[in-house]
Amino acid sequence: MVRKSEVLLTLAVLGASGLSLWFWSELRAERALNAELSARVNAPSRAVDVPEPASTPAPPTATPLLFAAPVAAEPTPTSSPRHVQGRVEDWEAYQRKMMQQPKYREAWRAQQRVNYQTRRENVVRLLGLTPEQADTIIELEIDRQLLWYDRTPPDPMTEEYRQQMGALADQEERDHQAKLGELLGEEKRMRLQEYMDSRGTRMQVDRYRPQFTGADMIREDQVEPLIAAMHAEDQQMRRVLGEYRETLDWNNAVASTRQFGERQVEELKAAHQRMHAAAAPILSSSQLQRLDELLKREYERRETEMRMQRMQAKTN
Repeated sequence: MVRKSEVLLTLAVLGASGLSLWFWSELRAERALNAELSARVNAPSRAVDVPEPASTPAPPTATPLLFAAPVAAEPTPTSSPRHVQGRVEDWEAYQRKMMQQPKYREAWRAQQRVNYQTRRENVVRLLGLTPEQADTIIELEIDRQLLWYDRTPPDPMTEEYRQQMGALADQEERDHQAKLGELLGEEKRMRLQEYMDSRGTRMQVDRYRPQFTGADMIREDQVEPLIAAMHAEDQQMRRVLGEYRETLDWNNAVASTRQFGERQVEELKAAHQRMHAAAAPILSSSQLQRLDELLKREYERRETEMRMQRMQAKTN
């Protein structure tokens, strides 16, 4: 029990920033932090991703990508009408029970439509979709989340169930992409997928933009090229970290998480240097200097957190 608590604490502290999930990859922004942490307690020998808190949890299988940008460009959906005391499993059971009530289920759908308004506006504006197509995409997304609520996982979670859900998720993803292809055509389906994949960087740029003021204000014609340039470097960082992740012994979750976090600090610094080079043709010299300052601030914050975590680990 002590070991489980130690693993949970270490991974929870490290997992403040972001990741990529295999389960319904397109719904990474809609996965709950609490479900991830619960799964770690039940299976401490497996390292997992930690998403930003969101409405629909999913069974984890991957190790954390902690320092990538947040993976949602829209407001994070929320769904709990009140605080439910107790275990994460108790909250999930409560949500599943409430979802069986038709009026509550429809109210939840209405809430999700509001939460996804930014995404709806973006796909119309950026991808040239019709409002009707955008509405259908949102409804398909909501339907996928409801599928999770309609399934009751075993408690505790079993490896067999994870494997079954992994296979089912793969099939559902193929079915979902086929529906999008029929709705949009292959070209627009691919553009939508690119938008979904770049949401983290899009949110990062949106967060930075208010800090470019006066003559350094980022123009509208600079936004999309900047997102594309920074996203490419973020993806490279994720690939490198994913390869490194596979070399670690996750049976020793505490040590491997520490090693992985230290490597992430190194890769974050390298990614920021590449982002500088990629952004140079897009931004003015003063804008580029401001971007460097913001990236440096982000790196220093992450590096400081890592040092604090190492000291915390020594005292446990």
